[in-house]
Amino acid sequence: MAEIHTLEPVGLRDLWPHEAYDFTPWLAKNLALLGSELNLVLEREGEEVTLPGAGKVDILARQATTDARVVIENQLGSSDDSHCLRLLGYAANAEANILVWVARDFSDYHRSILSWLNESDNIAVYAVEVRAFLVDGRKVADFKLVVEPPQAGTTSARRARTASTYYAEFYRPVVENLRRRGLQPVGRGGFRGKYRSFQSGYRGVYYSSGFSQGRATASLGFYGTDKQDIFDAFTQHRAEIDDRLNGETEWVEEGDQYWVWLQAEKAIDDPMSIPDTVGQWITENLLKLREVVQPYLDRVMANMGISSDDVEEPG
Repeated sequence: MAEIHTLEPVGLRDLWPHEAYDFTPWLAKNLALLGSELNLVLEREGEEVTLPGAGKVDILARQATTDARVVIENQLGSSDDSHCLRLLGYAANAEANILVWVARDFSDYHRSILSWLNESDNIAVYAVEVRAFLVDGRKVADFKLVVEPPQAGTTSARRARTASTYYAEFYRPVVENLRRRGLQPVGRGGFRGKYRSFQSGYRGVYYSSGFSQGRATASLGFYGTDKQDIFDAFTQHRAEIDDRLNGETEWVEEGDQYWVWLQAEKAIDDPMSIPDTVGQWITENLLKLREVVQPYLDRVMANMGISSDDVEEPG
């Protein structure tokens, strides 16, 4: 009968005496081991890399299958506010798609912060505990995933989530795809719930997507004190815009709301189970809408003396 060895827990510093000089280089060389726990294919780009506006990150990597930027923050001790603050800074400024925090263990407080970050459309956050053992005189290590983004959960977990969380999961790849193709979200993704907004280049005028009476929408909306004047000037180009969009547009003026809409024909039966094809429709039609109407919007704004300088920074 084969001999069965037992796992004897040992302190992390028995394997890696120094966090920066020992643990970070080891982790960078063993990203495949970490990636297998996260179900990600990680490729190392560098260690102690300085990112403009975000500071120095422990490890910078890429998710090979999507080319998403991955920032990894690691420590040998328990999760603390210092590392959490750095992670929040990366979330806000590093233009990363995936954040991974590796630590000995995580407090409930820090887990709740990471779970809250996972409500964002633009970023996926993982918390991973690292453990060390002595097996037959040999030192070994492994990882335990303790926080993951919603889309990585099980089917039963998906059903238990709120509608707001579900929409965040649905929109995450849509927003990232649009960002890569030059349509930047407003703030941390604009609006919330079933709506998202994107920059037009002018404050108070936004492209947006959402769901109205079960139908997916792609639209251009006008807000702010000058919205009626801008909308009225914009409608002078209505015939040309309608022609270029094959008559699919709806021009809405209700009370103080001003919109140019495209709507999907097929209704969404279950708002908690939206097909991927709907995300594709939103992406394609927002890009089509921008391609057609942006030149007219630029012309209207120029004629009204409104500058495109004062815009929101990408989220």
